[in-house]
Amino acid sequence: MNTQEAFKKGLETIRRLAGENGGAVTVSEILQAFPGVDLDEDQIGEIYDYLERENITLKDYVPHDTRTLDLTGEEAEDALSEEDRKMLDFYLEDLEAVLPLTGGEIEALAAQLVGRDEDAREAARLRLTEGNLHYAVILAREFAGKGVPLVDLIQEANLGLMESLDAYGAGDGDLEDWLEKGARKALRAIVKEEEGFARMQEDMTNAANRVLEAVKEQEAEEGRALSAEELAERLGMPVSRVEAVLKESAKAIRNAEK
Repeated sequence: MNTQEAFKKGLETIRRLAGENGGAVTVSEILQAFPGVDLDEDQIGEIYDYLERENITLKDYVPHDTRTLDLTGEEAEDALSEEDRKMLDFYLEDLEAVLPLTGGEIEALAAQLVGRDEDAREAARLRLTEGNLHYAVILAREFAGKGVPLVDLIQEANLGLMESLDAYGAGDGDLEDWLEKGARKALRAIVKEEEGFARMQEDMTNAANRVLEAVKEQEAEEGRALSAEELAERLGMPVSRVEAVLKESAKAIRNAEK
C-alpha cells in the first residue's frame, strides 16, 4: 500500500471511529489511524479539514498548544526581545506539523510508560517528548525577560521534560504534574544561574570602577601611580583582586590601540 492509499484508509478509519463514538475522535485515535505514516504539515491540515467536512468533533482537546498562545499582548511584547520574537516565529512554524497532546492521550501514554512492554514504553516516551514540544514553549515563555535567551529557555524546558520522563515511575502520581515540575525546576535553575552570573559581572564592574577611580585620584594628588598593594589597602580589597582589575584594564587599553 502506497502512502496516498494509507492516508485515505486512515481517513476512513477516523470516520468509522467517529461513527462508533457519537461523532467524535481523540488525537490519539487519529494518530493510530495512520500507522507507519509520518504525517507532514499538509496532511495534518487535510485531516483537520476532513474533520470539519464530516462534522467530526475532536474529543478531549484541551492541549498545551502554541497555536493558541497569545503573542500579541503587552506582556508578551515586553518580555521578548526582537531577536526572541523572530526565533519564536520560526520555531512555532516548525511545530505546526506536530500534534499537541490531549488529556486522554496523556493518560494512555502514562500507562504505557510504566508498563512491561519495552517497545510500548519507548513509543510512549517518543510521543510524549514530541507532543510536549508545544508545552515546553509555553513554560519557557513564563521565564522570558529574565536574562536568558528564549531559545535557551525552550531547550532547557525540553531537557527538563525529557529527564522527568526518564525518571517517571508508577508511584510518581499524575504524569502531567510530574513533567511540569521537572521542566519548571530546570528553568528556575538556568535563570538562577544567569542571575548569579549577572551579579558577579556587576560586582566585577563595580570593583573595577572603584580601583580605576582610586588610581586617577592618587595620580592627581601624588603625581605617581600607586602599587597594587597600596590600592588594595586604600580600598579594603584583596591585592589579587586589584591586580586582576589592573591587568584587565591594561589589556583593554592595548586592544583599543590596535
